Amino acid sequence: MKPPLKDEDFTDKISKVASELQKARKEKSGFLHYASLIGMGGWLLALPIVAGAYLGHFLDEKTDMGVSWSLTFIILGVAVGIFNIWYFLYRE
Repeated sequence: MKPPLKDEDFTDKISKVASELQKARKEKSGFLHYASLIGMGGWLLALPIVAGAYLGHFLDEKTDMGVSWSLTFIILGVAVGIFNIWYFLYRE
């Protein structure tokens, strides 16, 4: 069983945690942090759209059903990309 904390130990631990929190807040509010968030958001949106376009184009060439698979999968890619950005920002 641990011995109870003395007043000096308690205040030292509190001040250490507070300084670590202040340091983390300063680092997180920098320009590079926000630039990386924007860049990651761009990739999270663009990749599903491009993948949907390629998949739709492939299906358009292989099938002749009268349905535009390219348009269908591009719209689906936009929806997946928006969900990706929302989930990424929600998790951050």
